[in-house]
Amino acid sequence: MGRSQVKKVFWGVLFLLGALALLLGKSGYLEGFGFWTVFFSIILAGVLIDGILRVSFGEILFPLAGLIIIHDELLHMEAITPWPVLGAALLGTIGLHIIFPRRGKWKKIGDYASEGTCQYGVEDGERLSGDKIRYEVSFGSAIKYVSGKDVSQVFLESSFGSLEVYFNDAELKDHEVKVCVDCSFGNMELYVPAEWNLVINVDNSFGGVEESGHGNPNGENTLYVSGEVSFGHMIIHHI
Repeated sequence: MGRSQVKKVFWGVLFLLGALALLLGKSGYLEGFGFWTVFFSIILAGVLIDGILRVSFGEILFPLAGLIIIHDELLHMEAITPWPVLGAALLGTIGLHIIFPRRGKWKKIGDYASEGTCQYGVEDGERLSGDKIRYEVSFGSAIKYVSGKDVSQVFLESSFGSLEVYFNDAELKDHEVKVCVDCSFGNMELYVPAEWNLVINVDNSFGGVEESGHGNPNGENTLYVSGEVSFGHMIIHHI
C-alpha cells in the first residue's frame, strides 16, 4: 500500500471516529463534551500525528495549540488562550526551523519514488548532478531559472520565504521533468510553458495549491509536481 493510500485510510478512520462521536453524543454518552469539541479534537489529533510522522514542526505545534484552546478549561489554561498559545506555536515553529533546518530532509534517499511521491537529493548545492537541480530559500526571496539540457528532476524548498522558478529554458530528458516541492510557511510560484502537460500530486496541509491558466494535456513535454505544502501557498502559472 502506497503512502497516499495509507493517508486516505488514516483520514477515513478519523472521520469514522467523528461519526461515532456524533452518535455517542446524541445518545448521552459524552456528557460534558459537545460533538464539535470531540470532532475537532479528533481532526487536530490526526494532523498532529501526521506532523510527527513527517517531522513537520508547524503541523505539530499548531494542532497542539488548537487542542489546548479547545480544552483550556479542562487543562486550566484559560490564561494563555487563544492568542498567547497561537503566538507561542508560531514562534516555536520559526525557532525549530532555524535550529533544525529542513536541509536534513534532502539527504534521505535521492530519487523520485515510483509511486509519484517525493524523495530527495543527496547533496547540497543548486545542481546535484547533470540532470538534477535543487533550489532552496529560507527567510528571504529568490527567483530561479531552470535551464540546461536533459533536466529530469528538480527539488524545490521554500521555508518562511518566497521562491519563483521559471522552466521556460529547460530542455527535458525524455520529455518529462519530475519536480519535488517542500513549501512550509512560505510561498512558491512555478512558471511553466503553456504547451506543456502538467500533473499535480501535492499533499496540502493548511495551505493552498493553485493552477493559473491551462496546460496542454497532449503536450510533448510533461511536468510532474509532487511533494508537500504545509502552512504555505503554491501557484503554478501556465505562460
